[in-house]
Amino acid sequence: MLKSRVLTLVITAVFFQAQVSQAQNSFFEVKEPPRAAEYIYRSSQKESLISVQLLGAVKNPGIYYIPPQTDLLKLVTLAGGAENADLTEVVVRKNDPSQKGVYELDLNKLMKSTSEVKPFKLAQDDFVYVPKKQPWISSDIAQSVTIVSLITSIILTSILIEKNSD
Repeated sequence: MLKSRVLTLVITAVFFQAQVSQAQNSFFEVKEPPRAAEYIYRSSQKESLISVQLLGAVKNPGIYYIPPQTDLLKLVTLAGGAENADLTEVVVRKNDPSQKGVYELDLNKLMKSTSEVKPFKLAQDDFVYVPKKQPWISSDIAQSVTIVSLITSIILTSILIEKNSD
C-alpha cells in the first residue's frame, strides 16, 4: 500500500513537472516583432513620390514612398498583403488639409465593390493601421483552461493509479 502511494506521488510529480514546463515554454515564448522599414515604389525614375506610414497586420509594415493618388488597396498589396488582419476596421489618419481626419474603412467591402465606388486615395504623410484579428479565446482564458485541465488530469491519474494498485 505504501509502495503504491509513493509510486503515485512520483508519477504525479513527474507528470506535473512536465506539464508545467511545457506550459511555461509556450506561455513565455518571446517573439521579436516585425521591424518597420522603408519601401519605394514607382513606375518611372522621374515620378514624384509621397510618404505614407503603414503599420499593423501586414507582411511588410513601414514607410512607403508611393506615387500620389495611390489607393489603399494597392498600398496593402505592395506591403505583401494582410496577415491575420481584421480588414473591416482599417484606420487611416489623413493629414491633408482638404480631407483632414481619421477614417475607419472596411477593406473587404472595398475589394468587393464595383468600379462605380471611388477607391480611397492616399496623400502625403497619411498614416494607415491594419489591426490584427481578435482571437476567439483570449490567451488568459486559454492559460486558465490549461492549468485547470492539468490539475484535473493529475488528480484523475493519481486516483486511477491508486485504484489499480489494489
